[in-house]
Amino acid sequence: MNDVTGVVLSGMRAAQRGVQVAAHNVANLATTGAPRLQLQREAAAQGGVDSRVISTGGTDPSAPLGDLLAAKAEVVAFAADAALIRREDQMLGSLLDRQA
Repeated sequence: MNDVTGVVLSGMRAAQRGVQVAAHNVANLATTGAPRLQLQREAAAQGGVDSRVISTGGTDPSAPLGDLLAAKAEVVAFAADAALIRREDQMLGSLLDRQA
């Protein structure tokens, strides 16, 4: 796997975890004592992004809307990363066609 693919795949994994975190929070809105989760991202040393899920305390009346918007943003980020992989594949195919 080359550097671009690794960076993009790390972004896709983070986006997937973000959707899972948002789904967890929405699914547990009515559950007393259920932890609210949050996804934290940071730049990875080798490029890309590292993500981890943390539990947050407290309640937020706007949380359900925020979770739904966050899930939608993660879906858009995932789709953008997938488009980058497709474009990289097309460019590599064109380069190989020229060399043949």
